[in-house]
Amino acid sequence: MIRTCCIVIALAATAAGDVRGGDIALYFSRPGATNYHPSPEDGLAALIDSARESFHGAFYEISSPRIAGHLMAAKRRGVHVRLVLERDTRGPVIEELERAGISVVSDDGPGLMHNKFAVVDGVTVWTGSYNATPNGAGANDNNALLLRSPELAALYLREFREMFEDGVFGNRRGGRPFSGPVLRRRASVGGAAIRAYFAPEDRVERVIARLLRGARSDVRFLAFTFTSNRLADEMLALRRRGVTVSGVFERGGALTEFSEYMKFRVEGVDARLDSSPGLMHHKVIIIDGRIVITGSFNFTRGADMSNDENILVIESGEVAREYLREFARLHGAASVR
Repeated sequence: MIRTCCIVIALAATAAGDVRGGDIALYFSRPGATNYHPSPEDGLAALIDSARESFHGAFYEISSPRIAGHLMAAKRRGVHVRLVLERDTRGPVIEELERAGISVVSDDGPGLMHNKFAVVDGVTVWTGSYNATPNGAGANDNNALLLRSPELAALYLREFREMFEDGVFGNRRGGRPFSGPVLRRRASVGGAAIRAYFAPEDRVERVIARLLRGARSDVRFLAFTFTSNRLADEMLALRRRGVTVSGVFERGGALTEFSEYMKFRVEGVDARLDSSPGLMHHKVIIIDGRIVITGSFNFTRGADMSNDENILVIESGEVAREYLREFARLHGAASVR
């Protein structure tokens, strides 16, 4: 079952937006729509409030006073709250969290700790493109996902512990060895087949390229940053064999030296520039109306080789339809220059 209320899509949910009742919930921000709820910030706040034992979060940035307040409230009621952050985004909100007794570890490597995920009570995973900042939900176009799955939670918790406990970031060696049974990468959640991958260890660019090669009818994408020659070449090869390829680039970086935007335009791809006043911050690919790739991973070599990132590959026509609606909204308002 899929239930839609405003911008929440809850599969197998008892109530739209109820983070404890559904297996999957999707959140899309709507910049400028002040009465459009729940936003990704609403969803994350509710998830924090649902925590009973633990909240382990790896976020590129947390500067939302509202989210900080919910984290501190969770700490006060006895929830074990631990955070991993990108060093370069530390600010007053993080200092406040630390004064409240919340343990924070910052990435000290040359790449970015660019994740935006959390694991709650060892059962629920939160991830997507949404940074926990005021602009993340109020000004920028973003998506976030909540998935109730012990199998996925185990994978994400392993990645969190590798950073928080072992201090392993980016492409340095020394990752956490598997202990006990091998964790399954694939899980069935609310009828959707889902796989999780982490950069740089899983060579995510290669994973996406392989999925693109399997496209039969169409590929749609929303790209905050797209400088990957490999992924662009895969899409151009698809177009030459008759697959429809279309996408929206965030305007700010699309006309820079390394962007793939002009290559696509020259090759006749329906590539457009976002017209939103804020940032079009999605990192989404939709293949054949049934496979969604989403997460923190920008389509760049840096994301693949240097940063800590994650993606989900979701095989579900129901989920894909909701992402196609977001694509249609942004594509319809976008321009070619």
